[in-house]
Amino acid sequence: MSPADDRRWDPDALGVLLASFTGTEVPAWLRGPLEAGLGGVILFGYNTPDPAACRDLARSVHEAAPGALVTIDEEGGDVTRLQAATGSVLPTAWALGAVDDTDLTRRAARALGDVLAACDVDLDLAPVLDVSADPRNPVIGTRAFGDEPDRVTRHARALAIGLREAGVGSCGKHFPGHGATHVDSHTALPAIDLPVEELARDHLAPWALAPWLDAVMTAHVLVPALGEGPASIAPWSRPLLDRVAGDWGFRGLVVTDALDMAAVAEDPGFAEAVVRAVEAGAHLLCLGTSIRRDEQEMLAEAHDAILAAVEAGRLDRAALRERAAETADRAAALRARRRSVPAPRLEEALARLTDVGREAAARAVDVGRARLVGPCVRVVDARVRRDHASGARRSVLVEQLRERGYDADEAHDPGDVADADTVLVVTRLPRADAEEGRVLAEVLARRPDAVVVHVGVPGAAPRGDRVVLALGHGPAMLGAALDAMIRGTGR
Repeated sequence: MSPADDRRWDPDALGVLLASFTGTEVPAWLRGPLEAGLGGVILFGYNTPDPAACRDLARSVHEAAPGALVTIDEEGGDVTRLQAATGSVLPTAWALGAVDDTDLTRRAARALGDVLAACDVDLDLAPVLDVSADPRNPVIGTRAFGDEPDRVTRHARALAIGLREAGVGSCGKHFPGHGATHVDSHTALPAIDLPVEELARDHLAPWALAPWLDAVMTAHVLVPALGEGPASIAPWSRPLLDRVAGDWGFRGLVVTDALDMAAVAEDPGFAEAVVRAVEAGAHLLCLGTSIRRDEQEMLAEAHDAILAAVEAGRLDRAALRERAAETADRAAALRARRRSVPAPRLEEALARLTDVGREAAARAVDVGRARLVGPCVRVVDARVRRDHASGARRSVLVEQLRERGYDADEAHDPGDVADADTVLVVTRLPRADAEEGRVLAEVLARRPDAVVVHVGVPGAAPRGDRVVLALGHGPAMLGAALDAMIRGTGR
């Protein structure tokens, strides 16, 4: 018998949990928790092979539990769930920041919000408010609007406004800032060892936007200058958020980053992290994906850990009930707003999203003097991790080349480049990742005329006059870069 079957679900414990599940239909085991008061669900790429599947699934969740929030991690650019199979038609946040047209960012967000509204999604886990101050950062990179707090603030606000215009909720992440780390919290616990003054100036400043957001996601990061323990499960995090938010304070939902991530799942452990997150003031505990753990076990373990803490006197039952009620009230307000704005037809919304994505990407990419020569193109992907945020995908660059009539394929050996007219090498962290740097050096030694297509932040790019700053690895960015190289319109 599975852990989620044949049990009495406690609505107070369920009310602060954000669960995941596998597949494109609501599984039988999840219906009991939904009916008993589960706070919400988070959809991942394996739930949404295409936007129509997302729409049908979200509607099914709301039919089973009208009060449950449907959330999704849809930033556009390099982090997409709705278009995980193909790559997002939107540019990255960094690309929007590079163009630095806040009206364009708002229009892109409105187009994205219209798609999410058509899919009946309540809360988007965006915008990213991290200031990408460290080019070595393996998990933020082009997901940030830039490396300057003012630019990040302006564009994050524009994105939140665009989502709200479509009736969709916004969730800023990752408080108090993940941009100065060079460790991925999916695999270990990062630390930001900066003095308070520098933190406030360079990383906390964008969080003054908190009153304009519907939710804030807390990060699994250590910040010794601010207090002990990871921000997502530390008691100092929520009071700090209120102070940064200023006179208005923060009245939205506090959502944790996924609690199955190694940063907290290894120490103090999943169940303990769940309890500490409640103690720290979270409204919704994102439990994580079924990639790392069985989703039924995660839900049951989180539920039981909270109840055990109540029984032991560690958590107060009245306070837990109040938190669950507060979460339900704020979720109801988001659902009411979503229903108050008429949703467009999904096909029309997708078409508008594609159009604004092409416009923004074309304005953002910089191909320098790089050009495509001849019909035969060989692609060498030097990245150790091809998709740092949403799982591995096939070569988008090869597909984009083929769509444009090129005889393109991917070289799985850096030495297999001799007979191509043009060689393209894809990089993201060539100076910080030794293996990526080695592959790049080997290709350039064999083909000094190779074009480097850099998909990370500009500060991490190799030097040279044939370096393309694509600012992301999705079809919008790579397609715009190829078109600029074909036209010979480098800057």
